Amino acid sequence: MRDNPQQLHKQKVIAEVEQRSLTSVMNNTKWNSLTEAIYCELAFAPAFQSKYILEVEPYPLAFEQDVFYLGDWESLSTAWYNVEWIRVKPRLLEHTGKYTAPNTLTIEAEWVNLLQRLRIPYVKKEQDYWIYGYATATEYEQLEY
Repeated sequence: MRDNPQQLHKQKVIAEVEQRSLTSVMNNTKWNSLTEAIYCELAFAPAFQSKYILEVEPYPLAFEQDVFYLGDWESLSTAWYNVEWIRVKPRLLEHTGKYTAPNTLTIEAEWVNLLQRLRIPYVKKEQDYWIYGYATATEYEQLEY
């Protein structure tokens, strides 16, 4: 019997994880709990940058500044086994007018409470939160719960 494309992809991910000596941090249950809580409990779904195991670059490539768009957390539900990390901005820029600076909406306190309540391991770097699907030994040691 031939392997289906999804099985072949999972096998490639497993091989890459083993080759790079990465440690699994998250699982399907944790990703699903996080996604559900975001949509049910937070004022908005925070934007994120994602890096997948088999991809060289994260998406979106540029993610240094706060953004005007929401995160598509449902997209992680089918690809959770492939997520190396996500970088989350628990802030949202809100247009206020053509000639005025945008407002920054923040859900940072609620975000941290949610992560801690669900025991989602994370690292805060500057103003962003990193959630690892797989981590190096060094990254794993830095995780908070």
